[in-house]
Amino acid sequence: MSWTGRILGIGWRRIGVFGVKSSLIKSAAAVATVYSISTYLRKRRADAFRLGDADKLTHNVYTDHKLSKRELRFLEYASIEYDDVIYMSPMDFIDSFTRDTPRERIYRRVLKETEVKKMLGKTPPLRKGGRDLFRSLDQCGLISYADYIFLVTLLTKSRDNFKIAFMMFDDDDSGRVDKEEFLLIRSLMSSLRSTRNVRKQQNDQCQLDLTEFSFVVTHMQDRLFTGSDNYSIAFSKSEEEVKREDTTILLHLFGKRGREALTYDDFMIFYDNLQYEVMEIEFREFARGKKKISPVDFALMVLRYTILDREEYAEYIDRMAERTAENQGVTLEQWASFSIFLNNLAQFSTAVRLYTNADMPVTKAEFARAVQCTCGEKLDDTVVDLIFAIFDANDDGKLSYREFLAVMNDRLHRGLKARNDRGWTWKDFKRCVINEMSR
Repeated sequence: MSWTGRILGIGWRRIGVFGVKSSLIKSAAAVATVYSISTYLRKRRADAFRLGDADKLTHNVYTDHKLSKRELRFLEYASIEYDDVIYMSPMDFIDSFTRDTPRERIYRRVLKETEVKKMLGKTPPLRKGGRDLFRSLDQCGLISYADYIFLVTLLTKSRDNFKIAFMMFDDDDSGRVDKEEFLLIRSLMSSLRSTRNVRKQQNDQCQLDLTEFSFVVTHMQDRLFTGSDNYSIAFSKSEEEVKREDTTILLHLFGKRGREALTYDDFMIFYDNLQYEVMEIEFREFARGKKKISPVDFALMVLRYTILDREEYAEYIDRMAERTAENQGVTLEQWASFSIFLNNLAQFSTAVRLYTNADMPVTKAEFARAVQCTCGEKLDDTVVDLIFAIFDANDDGKLSYREFLAVMNDRLHRGLKARNDRGWTWKDFKRCVINEMSR
């Protein structure tokens, strides 16, 4: 029997399981039992913060695994905390896609229930949404980590992939997705819990707290009778309650009462609005009030978030500056068509796999034809010229697909493309759908 079993066994025997009648002995034994388990509990809390790496301490977050790149990006930009859960505001989300660094802040905003209700009350229904939804809401909204992954998926996948995702949400094949079906898929993502309050408790001296007794017994039962130890830090709300918490995305898609159901066309409206808003914000940032961005700025936008060393990055930029004229700019519509192409990069890569396997360079005409076949939309000649100005190393009018696809793949995923180097587990299997969507 484990030492915890012996402690609980002694406690239960002395409390009266074997007929001990003295109330004094029963009380002393109960106190000793609770005190011992409380000490163990606090020790485990302290150990929990030593699991993983320094990133968890930096962001005041508790997880049972090493933080992924996407989780780190979320925590870096998230500025809100409510009920020990970390959230982004709508503008935090936009910043995470359009800014290289988050806005300066000292601490996250810790909100109360009344503030959250007032904030979420400003969320418009889908029929009143538009291409400035996130900008208009600004700091008035909650976006959970599960919402963040959902939005990132919409911004990095093509229409065809999104249709597959919609079919996966539509559990009963009704052609409509309701809130419960949406929550079923969204619940596969864990929330990111703040340890700000728990860390304060850690610094307190070990004190006897009888209110912890029921929590201790509940969590010790698994250890005693199943041999497992699924201990976790005690938060004010369970993981299931957190996953069902109303957020800006849930209210926008399914209404304040959660009774709205969405068709594929409804989802596509939200998809198109989101795509356009992020694309437009990024364009306006580089256009600086003008109708066109310069070729060098176009190169900066294309190479943004890519994993390149300083010399490679400078070489691409210098190449663009030398081969183009200042008046050879890119309009918002041309940038929009290039963004659509990026979202179809997976299909484009499949279509040109023979070229990449043979490492065969292609001409501008062949490149433009491949883009049109995979995206269903012609890429503007100006954009094609600028792409070749960046990636045509020899200036011979030919481009290597392999190099181009590697750089563009980083750009599409903002340098956060997930790679699973571990063996598969049952937990991984249950999450395979959301992992595939967000890869």
